[in-house]
Amino acid sequence: MKTQFPSTFFGRKKSVRKFNNTVYEASKIPKPPDDAACALYPRTSPRDTPPDSKENSFVSQMYHSMNLDRVPAQEEFENMAVISANVKEKFSLLKDVKDGQFCDIVAQIVRPPFDTGDRITLWVSDFTENPLFYNFSIGADGASLGRDGDPYGYTDKFTTATKTTDWPGPYGKRSIQITCWEPHATVIRDGNLGPLTWIDARNLQIKTGRNGSNLEGFLREDRAAFGTKFGIQRVDLAADSEYVNPRAKAALQRKREYERLRKEQLKDIREASKAGEKRKKGMETNKESKKENAKARRKAKRKKEAGRQYQDDDQAEEDTVQVTDLNTRDKAVSRLSEITSIVQHETTIEGEAVKVPLPFVNLNYRANVRVVDFSPSNIADFAHPKRESEYDILSDDGEESMPNSDSEDDDEQPSQMTMDDFAQARNWEWHFFLELEDAISDPKRKKERLWVLVDNQAAQCLTGLDASNLKQDREALSILRDKMFTLWGNLEEKKTAAQEAVRKGKPPADSDDENEPEAGNNAPNNMQLTNRSFPCCIQQYGIKVSESDSTKASAGDGKRWQRMFRLFGTMIAGG
Repeated sequence: MKTQFPSTFFGRKKSVRKFNNTVYEASKIPKPPDDAACALYPRTSPRDTPPDSKENSFVSQMYHSMNLDRVPAQEEFENMAVISANVKEKFSLLKDVKDGQFCDIVAQIVRPPFDTGDRITLWVSDFTENPLFYNFSIGADGASLGRDGDPYGYTDKFTTATKTTDWPGPYGKRSIQITCWEPHATVIRDGNLGPLTWIDARNLQIKTGRNGSNLEGFLREDRAAFGTKFGIQRVDLAADSEYVNPRAKAALQRKREYERLRKEQLKDIREASKAGEKRKKGMETNKESKKENAKARRKAKRKKEAGRQYQDDDQAEEDTVQVTDLNTRDKAVSRLSEITSIVQHETTIEGEAVKVPLPFVNLNYRANVRVVDFSPSNIADFAHPKRESEYDILSDDGEESMPNSDSEDDDEQPSQMTMDDFAQARNWEWHFFLELEDAISDPKRKKERLWVLVDNQAAQCLTGLDASNLKQDREALSILRDKMFTLWGNLEEKKTAAQEAVRKGKPPADSDDENEPEAGNNAPNNMQLTNRSFPCCIQQYGIKVSESDSTKASAGDGKRWQRMFRLFGTMIAGG
């Protein structure tokens, strides 16, 4: 092969007319004084001139004088050759990865990393399914039926059976185990990459695991030409939606669809489990009944028929009442004592009528009330930063974002936020409570009171205002104060005066006398409330809260139902 190009030697240019490319196998190059002739690759063309003994000796001396740590081994070189062949597009969904492939992925860490010192093991998912992934099954209680930290059963013969820790999901063949060596392990530690973190992993090697059945990922050191190359980094989802990694955004959409599917599957599994238990009990009852004599069976049958007839009559009466209530256009006004009363459900157990108190009922009421207190005490805290959801960046797609927590937790008092969270929050929502009292003119009748939640939608309807940072938006705070004055009169001034009196060590006014003026006394604590009565709509519902007492856990393991009330469909017309 002939070529010509300028070359500079000590400031002078020289033409190189002819040169040969000769390849030596590095692992076979002997140490000096032996020459490297034995390491020569076969000539690619008969016209190529083989190197002479001096050139072979020079190759041997040059090779063994270099720092061999910077020279890749043959296996590494072959891997680099495979990588260079796919340099254009290496990104792959996990559903498409295959044994022997090097690829880039965007996925979410789904369980805490397992650190062994020299390497870290991750479980990640991009919420696509691969038939060669390990299958995590889901039980009737939502618990995983797989192994805890050892899905392939490597340690079965060394350990005894223990209770399986719940696999956090996703279920099915949607997750892959990735082993990360240095320097990637340090990146994971220093970056606090943990569960729910989205990562961008580059040059991930896919191989069949030790069990010979499932694929695993391996992230090894990638020695680039200019130092160490890190193959894992965090994907920032906090940026504006238009700047978020589009592959991470697509994975989030798949996760949202998976969450919806999982809820439907859990519902079906639980219903099937309940049906199975009923069939099992029915079979046991049949076996026991066969052992009884004819007289006992006839007696049990008569008792059962009597109980069934009683229950049918009772159910018919109850259904009639419900239909009447549901077909009434104008709800009758209810007193708060009626709204807060515990509903007893009448049923039949073993032929006997019993009443079971219900933790809550899903009912709507109308009431005439006055506002006698509110919380938080500072109305500037009526609006708070909205709890962010990882699905918020998908709201541009025209779909409603799903909250991270279950809906029953959304009505709890918002947790204290750090200053960083406060500064970063861009969306605000209403969330406050009002204490209502029956608007009864008869002084002899006891006035019942009830705390109701005013959530974002109810507050928007009530005030006609959108939530904002009221501690900075003074104009919005002033408008809100005027609106609420129309509703509760001088309640805010009276409440502020009472708080000031407490700070000064004075006893607060008796709540029973707060509406009764005292002649000759103009102290703020004794001023008469000017709150107005108004009609409103109140909804009763239930939420799940934590419960350590198993005898009170009415909503499942470690949970109980708590009755709640919220305001809805009420608007301040004037002010």
